[in-house]
Parts: sequence; C-alpha cells; structure tokens
Amino acid sequence: MCILIVEDEPLIRFLVAEGLSEAGFAVCEAEDGDRAAVLIKDCPTPFTLLVTDIHMPGTLNGLAVARLMRARHPLIPVIYTTGRPDALAPASRLRDNEILLAKPFTPSALLTLAKRLLAEGENASH
Repeated sequence: MCILIVEDEPLIRFLVAEGLSEAGFAVCEAEDGDRAAVLIKDCPTPFTLLVTDIHMPGTLNGLAVARLMRARHPLIPVIYTTGRPDALAPASRLRDNEILLAKPFTPSALLTLAKRLLAEGENASH
C-alpha cells in the first residue's frame, strides 16, 4: 500500500510521511500539485490513498490533484488537509471516501483517518 502525500510545507510533509511510514505504510511525497501529477501519471504501482493539502503553489491545487487521481483510480480514498477555514465550505460535496482534515492536526489523527478510509475501501471491494 503506497500513500501519496502532497504538501507544500516541508515540516508538515515530513511529519505526515514519518507517521505513516512508522505505521507500516509505504509513502511517496510531492511538494506541490505539479510534482504530484507527474507521480500519478508515472507511478508503476497504483496508490491506495491520497493525502493532499488543498491550497498549494503551482498550477494544480489539492482539488485538481484529487480529480487527476480519480481519473486514473476512481475509488481511491482522499484526505484533504487545509489550514484555511474558507476551504471547509466544499465539505458538503465530499464523497463517502473523502475526508477534510483541518490544520493543525496530529499525526495520530491523520493515521486514524487513513486506516479507517483504507479499511472501508477494502470492505467495499469485497
């Protein structure tokens, strides 16, 4: 299981990647949406979960990254992260396998959500 983490803040990206790695997950990191797009298009093994910041520099924000991921892997769960309260408005449009996680968050909170979404996805595929 490889989780793609898309976060422009290096410290947050490091903490998220470290927490998920310590829990036994393989992780792949992207510092912005443009790098994430390359990874999504060129990754030899499909990702099992996307964790993406919504607001990032570059041509693709987190919502665009999620759309690109869904075009290739329609059932992949997504955890959106944001430090901006105005980004909470789209929450009503989230799919069943999408969660919005407000910053600041603890690595354990993210890990709990990741495990829940992955378990739900596993149950839905059986």
